[in-house]
Amino acid sequence: MLESRLVHTSIMGSSLTAKVVGGCLQGGVLSPPLWNLVVDRLLTITNDLGFSTFGYADDIVIIVQGKFAQTVREIMQEALNVVVKWAVKEGLNISPHKTAIVPFTNRRNTEGLGLLTLYGKKLIMLDKVKYLGVILDSKFNRNQHLQKIINKAQTTFVVVRRTCGKKRGLRLNMAHCLYTRPSKFHGALVWWSKAMQKTTKTQLGRIQRMACLAITGAMKSTPTAAMEILLSPTPLDLVILAEARMALYRLHIFRQPADPMAE
Repeated sequence: MLESRLVHTSIMGSSLTAKVVGGCLQGGVLSPPLWNLVVDRLLTITNDLGFSTFGYADDIVIIVQGKFAQTVREIMQEALNVVVKWAVKEGLNISPHKTAIVPFTNRRNTEGLGLLTLYGKKLIMLDKVKYLGVILDSKFNRNQHLQKIINKAQTTFVVVRRTCGKKRGLRLNMAHCLYTRPSKFHGALVWWSKAMQKTTKTQLGRIQRMACLAITGAMKSTPTAAMEILLSPTPLDLVILAEARMALYRLHIFRQPADPMAE
């Protein structure tokens, strides 16, 4: 499982077999625990040194905050140096091309942050980053993540609408079973406040209308209010708020000690 693994590939009549000298089996049951044992040391080292480090599988994020740009840059560079030192010791390699540096600030000029390096290579600062499926922009206005959800929902509903018809395809009442909230509002705890704005509610209302048309098979000129009376759907902004509150509740429960007397 760990030492004598072979990989075999063949293409156009030619084949090749090689011995695996490193890494874990893709999709193996032991692979996640083995990786956690390795990367946990990085999280422990960086947090003990005062860097706020978080990890989910192999997605590691380091957060540095401060009032002065030069100080923030120096602290982050020190954190990167610690990561490189750990990777070299463990025989691993971190790709600079997959490393994102995003300054979360309302300042217009971020030149004071200077350049950061990883393995001697300069890292380019970005205005957004996608972490665990959520797009975080430098201004933290959540517009780009919301637009991604809206575009994905519209595409999904167009496909659903094409599969339902009066003479062929799925029956119209099956559309109701297929209707799920767009992207399941992943990470609503991070961006729920954006859904409370008036312009966002209007955009979410358009998604709700597309769903109502797909479920009822009504004409495009049918008033939205009439379809909502028939179907009684929950407004999407309230669904997002509920998802965020449920996530906050789970987070609160997760942080509670298993034994009430533990503290």
